[in-house]
Amino acid sequence: MNENLTISPLNFTSRGNNYSLNASALTFTVKINGKDVSNYLTMGTSVGWYDVSKNSGRDVTNANGTMILNVVNTKYRLDLVCRHLTNEEFIDFYSEIKKKPTMNVEFYNPFTGQMQTAHVYRGDRSASPYMPYGSGILFEGPTQALIEL
Repeated sequence: MNENLTISPLNFTSRGNNYSLNASALTFTVKINGKDVSNYLTMGTSVGWYDVSKNSGRDVTNANGTMILNVVNTKYRLDLVCRHLTNEEFIDFYSEIKKKPTMNVEFYNPFTGQMQTAHVYRGDRSASPYMPYGSGILFEGPTQALIEL
C-alpha cells in the first residue's frame, strides 16, 4: 500500500442512530505547515495545474484575429474536500489555515507522481452545520481552496 494514502473512520451514535464518518475512500497525504490533514479529506479533493498568462487573449491579436498566448508561469490549486467534521475536527482542520493568509502545503502531485511543496494562500472559509452531535455540532464537509502564490 502507498505510504501517501490514509484511512480515517470515526464511529458515533446520535439520537439513537449509529453513524460512521469515513473519508469514504483512500486519500492522498496533504500537510499544511507540516500538519497532516489527510484523515479529514475525501476523494473529492483535487489538484489543479494551470497557466498564468500575461497580455493573453483576443484583445492583443494580430491582424487575422489569431489569439496570442503568453504563458509566464504555471501554478497549482488544491481544492480540499472534507468529510463531515465534528466541532473538534473542524477546529483542528482549520488550525493552520486560520493562522495566516499564506502557508506551505505538501501534497501528492498526480502530474509528477511525487510529493510536492507549494507556498499558497487560502480561499474563502465557511462553516455549515449539519446536525447535532453529542453536546456539539457535526459540520458538513467544508471545501477549502489553497492557491499557489
